[in-house]
Amino acid sequence: MRSFIQHIFNRPFTGGLFILACVLAFAGCRKNDKMELYKGDNPLALSADKTEVILEEKNRSADAVLLSWTSGSNKGTNSAISYTLKIDKQGNNFSNAHTEELGKAAGSKKYTVQDLNDLVISKWSLTPGAEITLEARILITVANEPKLSDSSNVLVWKVKTFQPVTKTLYLIGDAAPNGWSADNATPLLPSLSDPGVFNWSGNLRAGEYKFITTLGQFSPSYNRGADDTRLVLRTSDSQPDDKFVNLASGAYNISVNLLTLTISVMEADTPPYTRLWMLGDAVPTGWNIDNPSEMRVDSSNLFVFTYNEILAAGEFKIPVATGNFGTDYYMPLTNNQALTETGVQLVPGGNPDNKWKITTAGPYKIKLDIQNNKIQIKPFTPYTNIWMVGDASPAGWNIDNPHPLTPTAGNPYEFSYTGPMSAGEFKFPLATGNWGCDYFMPVINGSGPGSTQMKFIASGSPDFKWKITQAGNYKITINQLYETISIVKQ
Repeated sequence: MRSFIQHIFNRPFTGGLFILACVLAFAGCRKNDKMELYKGDNPLALSADKTEVILEEKNRSADAVLLSWTSGSNKGTNSAISYTLKIDKQGNNFSNAHTEELGKAAGSKKYTVQDLNDLVISKWSLTPGAEITLEARILITVANEPKLSDSSNVLVWKVKTFQPVTKTLYLIGDAAPNGWSADNATPLLPSLSDPGVFNWSGNLRAGEYKFITTLGQFSPSYNRGADDTRLVLRTSDSQPDDKFVNLASGAYNISVNLLTLTISVMEADTPPYTRLWMLGDAVPTGWNIDNPSEMRVDSSNLFVFTYNEILAAGEFKIPVATGNFGTDYYMPLTNNQALTETGVQLVPGGNPDNKWKITTAGPYKIKLDIQNNKIQIKPFTPYTNIWMVGDASPAGWNIDNPHPLTPTAGNPYEFSYTGPMSAGEFKFPLATGNWGCDYFMPVINGSGPGSTQMKFIASGSPDFKWKITQAGNYKITINQLYETISIVKQ
């Protein structure tokens, strides 16, 4: 300090007040440095906010324990102090310690539930779920003063670990897409935000199911617990093998929480299948599983499929996929079930091989509802008169005298109209004088030229109509068996 002052005052005088300020500032800095570096004479002491720690995976992101310590002393040397934390299993005398170099400014160390659980299990090969007694201590190193190194008291604390839930989960069972094959089980998706939660959306058949954790292994598994909302972990063949039961085939959303051992199973808003086919010697394509006749999806209700065709005397069933006779099928409840019966079931692998039987060849309209497992198989008698009504048609909205369509010679199913159409709407009543009669209407309300499908609507409700936006001459052709339409501007 003295040499510094002499150096200042040996320079030409430029301002006494400025020089005095510098001297005082320098002296103040040296004083603060001493206070910062002088750690006092308090002994180095380690403590914890809890000495019995119970870890639970549902709290894995939460704080498990906070270790804190006093600063220790550098004995007035103004030398920096560095801290080292050591943790070991009680009785090891820190011979196999977990060591963390914490630097100069540390006064505490916090562990989350997940980090502490991972550390304890991996470092000391502890069986997950077991309890361990640990010892911890803090060591200090004083810079350039090895004789001043010190060690804190030994803190004894207990940790109860948890068994981490599986990171994979699979669905098996005769209700599951791939059956009871443990090698080809259906995976659930782990949640990225909720620990222990797995989700799956897809098609379940009627039948049983449960969950396995590892491909190719039936154990451990998660089975039905006290009720349909509870799970139980099964780790041994000697334990009960209760399974969940799905009563009706369809699309479902499944959410499993392995931490709370709960399960939610909800019917999905989407159908289990977007395409279905007709297979059998009753249909034109016969038993060709590679190219069967496809059913039509009702775009106003995606759970409903229709098939309108001239059927031969013979049998048929409804596969959910092509190219494989071993696929699943929609089938009657019994073989050769009466066509007036409406029951239908999804049969895994098509066994038993029940089929519907057409004994009288002719035109039929088939409607399958896979949401309610109902089917209608009705012979179709074509209408001999069909009309057109609406402000786009020549007759306007006159239901007492709508404009008749012209039947096609030699084809009892086809009718047409060629002539002027105004901008406006139209539909096809199947009777006159009554607005509450049956109609052929568009599948989607407001369809216009380019529309190719129509559907039979009993009593005209819902009241859908085609729409012409550009007046002119049009040719309109419909087929009442196949329920198709062509609207072409001339």
